[in-house]
Amino acid sequence: MQGFCVYRQIAHTFNHKFQIDKASTDDLEKVCSWLNPDGRTEDRRPNPNVTNFVAKRKSRVIGFVQLVRHPPEHHPYIGYWLFSLSVRLRYRGLGIGEALSQAVIEKAREKGAEELLLLIHDDNKPAVHLYHKLGFEKKSIPALDSKLEEEYHITGRRRLVMGVSLR
Repeated sequence: MQGFCVYRQIAHTFNHKFQIDKASTDDLEKVCSWLNPDGRTEDRRPNPNVTNFVAKRKSRVIGFVQLVRHPPEHHPYIGYWLFSLSVRLRYRGLGIGEALSQAVIEKAREKGAEELLLLIHDDNKPAVHLYHKLGFEKKSIPALDSKLEEEYHITGRRRLVMGVSLR
């Protein structure tokens, strides 16, 4: 339903207010239970190379994204990456993904990144559109391209690299 223009117009009229914050430990617990309803947990120790952001409406977490800095030993995933953008279904189309992405872009600039990269499935048209709107363009990373091609042959879904210059 969120794909309908009328839905977005009504939602913007009622102005679903939300805020973007750096994620607290409690926020990360909420994100984990939202994104992993089967109870699977991940290593939640703080990582100095990861900055987590959440979008909240009142105290409810409605969106999540990460800024991840991969050091040279993570080749071919080197540099700053926008990772794990998710918005709860009923809040999609309201600008939350864009606001979360902007928070990551600004934080990457603060940290001195010259470029911000991401991986996305090429059939995820709404996300591809969002990233184009934010200035991201399709990019080739030769050391990664072969891995992505291999992944495509295994899964049948193609991911592509997009990047935006932060200079």
